[in-house]
Amino acid sequence: MSRFRGSYEYSVDEKGRVNVPAKFRKALNPDADETFVVVRAPNNCLRAYPLDAWSEFEDELDARPQTPQTLKLRRQLYASVSDSKLDSQGRISLTALQMQISGIDKKLILVGQGPYIELWDITRYEEFLGDGDDFDEAFFQSAQETMKK
Repeated sequence: MSRFRGSYEYSVDEKGRVNVPAKFRKALNPDADETFVVVRAPNNCLRAYPLDAWSEFEDELDARPQTPQTLKLRRQLYASVSDSKLDSQGRISLTALQMQISGIDKKLILVGQGPYIELWDITRYEEFLGDGDDFDEAFFQSAQETMKK
């Protein structure tokens, strides 16, 4: 499975294409076939899953019970999905809907999140993270939640 780490700032061109950093491209599992599945994500950002990781996520999503919330999530999620194969310059394409959902206009940041990449409008990302003073709180609260499982 691919593992993505680090963050990189780029611009989106007029056709909605964005460079995928060479470090991220090198981390791709050959099973991904140089393809990312781009989809909306929490906090008004996007996620780019390598094709093989998306298949695993999709299997997990399909296994969830068909509750009203799950059906709503599936409808919202699948309406925003696009497959994007890396072009010869190492770029993927974002749809107009994806750019609208995420607020991405020109400047964005790609953030490795292990098995997938988050794509954020840079201003939204900075606002979401704030000044980082709450890192310790988030770190220890997350650890406590993990211990409860």
